[in-house]
Amino acid sequence: MKRLRLWGLLGLVLVLVPAVAYAGGQSSSTNYQVNEVQIGSGGLLNASSPNYQAQQSLGLTGGRTTSANYGADAGFLTPNAPFLEMVVNGATINLGTLSAVSPATGTATFHVRAYVDSGYTVVSVNNPPKNEEGAPLNAMTTAGVSSPGTEQFGINLVQNQTTCPNAAPANFGTNPVPVPDSSFAHGIASTGYDTCGLFKYNKGDTIAQSSGNGWGETDYTISYLVNINGSSKAGSYSMSQDLVAVATY
Repeated sequence: MKRLRLWGLLGLVLVLVPAVAYAGGQSSSTNYQVNEVQIGSGGLLNASSPNYQAQQSLGLTGGRTTSANYGADAGFLTPNAPFLEMVVNGATINLGTLSAVSPATGTATFHVRAYVDSGYTVVSVNNPPKNEEGAPLNAMTTAGVSSPGTEQFGINLVQNQTTCPNAAPANFGTNPVPVPDSSFAHGIASTGYDTCGLFKYNKGDTIAQSSGNGWGETDYTISYLVNINGSSKAGSYSMSQDLVAVATY
């Protein structure tokens, strides 16, 4: 009797591209420059005492305006430093003892938060799971459905349901969630990883991305699928999955 166990540990590598843009209304000419422009009453960049420091502004957020090449924000005081943040949430996945007659599934979550960015990509950079002898599970190099009795390893980043046109083997996973809403954050699952019931895995693939011009957070859920067959080698399979987030400012 072959016993296969799969566990995954989501790691984190964060790559930042040097910033080339500023928020807060920086303007300059040959002879003059102004930073963090404030028009009207009630704005103060640094209100401080011996024990506290604050930034303050009156009024409501004015909103955002964009064109093909530029974006501008109006309203409260904003920092002038773009940033990218990616956080993986306690992601050890144990899929248990695998069976040739039914798939194993699991999920892990992470989020990406960006400010005044022009886009980012999230890449998975590791090989598929392998056992102690180095035998890998067969990765789904093109998007496909779960097929019990066929050795498969794949992921997607959307909600999977048994009622989808490409029926998933179970109801699991979640579509990317923009925080606070889609007017602030624009993260999506990448092509090949964005369809209910279809799974895929290639080392080096971009699995999530954002078109930019936002300053919010997107919460992602990775859905894992594993199937084995009668020829799958026995052992304990493992994968340490590293994600690389690359921003463009």
